[in-house]
Amino acid sequence: MTTKSAGLIMLLAAVTAESFAQLALKVGAVGGPRILSPPYRAWAGRWRLGSAAAWVALGLLAYGLEIVFYTVALSRLDVSVAFPLGSLCFVGVAILSKLFLAEAVGGIRWLGVGCILAGAVFLAL
Repeated sequence: MTTKSAGLIMLLAAVTAESFAQLALKVGAVGGPRILSPPYRAWAGRWRLGSAAAWVALGLLAYGLEIVFYTVALSRLDVSVAFPLGSLCFVGVAILSKLFLAEAVGGIRWLGVGCILAGAVFLAL
């Protein structure tokens, strides 16, 4: 595996961690898992994630992981590539919001997500 490939993998891990952090902080901000889609609400109950504080803590933990992954990515990628690729968080948050929170993500938003993905492909080449 090349240094660039390892950097891109670490960057994708950072983006994933940050996207989940945003989701967890949203759930924590509204007071707990009541805004989750029903199957995920049941999952949260099984994992004892019923309080807002637990979700905020989970979000902070995910941000901590994001910092570690992003720092490793920066050691392998130019910052002029890594920083703009961080915009993939917008894609991750849109997908997670749709799946876990059943938020309405309309056609214009999906078009924006597609534009971000296209830009990321150009940057990664």
